[in-house]
Amino acid sequence: MLWLASAAAVQPAQAVEYGLSEYVLGLAIPMAGYTPPPGVYFTDIFYLYSGVWYKDTTKVNYNFVANGAIVNWVTDLDVLGGSLGFGVNVPFGGVRNTALVPTVGPSGFRQQALADSVNAIGNVEVATYIGWQEREHHWNAVLIGFIPSGAYDPNRIAFTSLNRPAIDIKGAYTFLSLQTGFEASAALGLTINTVNAATNYQSGAELHFEWALNQHFPFGLAAGVGGYFYQQVTDDGGPTATLGPYRGRVAAIGPLLSYTFKADAQELTLSGRWFHEFAAEKRVQGDAIFASLSFRL
Repeated sequence: MLWLASAAAVQPAQAVEYGLSEYVLGLAIPMAGYTPPPGVYFTDIFYLYSGVWYKDTTKVNYNFVANGAIVNWVTDLDVLGGSLGFGVNVPFGGVRNTALVPTVGPSGFRQQALADSVNAIGNVEVATYIGWQEREHHWNAVLIGFIPSGAYDPNRIAFTSLNRPAIDIKGAYTFLSLQTGFEASAALGLTINTVNAATNYQSGAELHFEWALNQHFPFGLAAGVGGYFYQQVTDDGGPTATLGPYRGRVAAIGPLLSYTFKADAQELTLSGRWFHEFAAEKRVQGDAIFASLSFRL
């Protein structure tokens, strides 16, 4: 689930409004297709992203950090042969963005430096999902709604909401060997954006694919590699989309590490992952770091 978006009011040619997505790439892996047994689960997750966007003489630096409180309830209801679940994610984060933009004045051409920061709640996410499993095979279908509840001002260059309601439809699969502990996971989803009412900008639809190859060891440690690929599949629109049918793209890869242990009778999982982005086109490119603590309530 996503919980913090950062954007710049500087609007060069880029994919979707501000070149950023409601859906946080890399958040779903590893174990993307696995749905746990019925119960209530809590995850405290830390997310750090630092990226940059270039276009001719314009440069925008994105820096944001968030802490998300995620609660998932897997019910004992049987729906279409699977387990029905619900989730909510409430984030709080800080954003600091800087930009160098070209200006022309009485003294001629120069670059103007802009900077802004904000600390506030981010966009709340709600989700419903159905999960299935057959021995070593696990898969699910997920519907996520993004509620623009964060701080947003179109006249600022830092805020914690993209101010566009959206939904994400996603399917995921995980193979987890009962003999060797080897995991292969993949998730494919589509984010459908609505209009930003403050700017009348309609961002296009966004396709995202996440994958992970992970080895789970008997003593609780798991290590592997994962990544994601993003491609905007429809054009931006609206009266303020004057830059043409720009469609963004980015890919990323990085290491995964987790450790599951017991504290008295409570089982806890610590996990971390880092993704380095590359091959960006008309989109922000940077590095994302996740660290989380998860347990069943």
